[in-house]
Amino acid sequence: MMADVTDNAMSEESSISPQLIKIWENDRCKPPSVAIRALHNVINRYLYVTRPEQVKDVSGGNIDIIVFLAHHQGEEIFPQDIERRFGVTRSTSCRVLGLMERKGLIAREPVPRDARLKKIVLTDKSRAIAEAMRDNAKRMEDELMKGLDDDEIRQLMRVLDKMQTNLVSTGKIGDESRYSRLDIDEICKQQDEEEGKEEQ
Repeated sequence: MMADVTDNAMSEESSISPQLIKIWENDRCKPPSVAIRALHNVINRYLYVTRPEQVKDVSGGNIDIIVFLAHHQGEEIFPQDIERRFGVTRSTSCRVLGLMERKGLIAREPVPRDARLKKIVLTDKSRAIAEAMRDNAKRMEDELMKGLDDDEIRQLMRVLDKMQTNLVSTGKIGDESRYSRLDIDEICKQQDEEEGKEEQ
């Protein structure tokens, strides 16, 4: 597998130095894509072993829905939104949401403008789960970034953003709008502009 990656990199005009390619070919160091996947696995493992007690009996799919609903709290979310977000069929969403309702994780509430519509809302139980998971994720970020100052974190995010942009701009993985920017400098600039407008 590694040979295929490096052979392709060498066969085209590569911006990667021959020295780095040789290091990767000789398995002396992981190439960036492998290192990023390995770090992703370590993060997932860390979050799994440090998960809060109240999360331990909740399935991964249910957790994903709870997190989605928590991120969109205050908005009206309907079953079709769950179907679109998670790429599931109507029958699957009905079954999953029905089970979640029986477990006391969600409730379905009528919408005043149309009694036929039922929005999905978090219960107190699932709000507590979302809060515990958010706290755990914050602690993980603190551990992950230990020893890095703000400039190093900004540089890391710029590099990750550039890598993502390189792959997305090939046009081979779909709509670019699905991939949010990672460059903190750009996001901070936008935030400062928004806050400036609010103060006026």
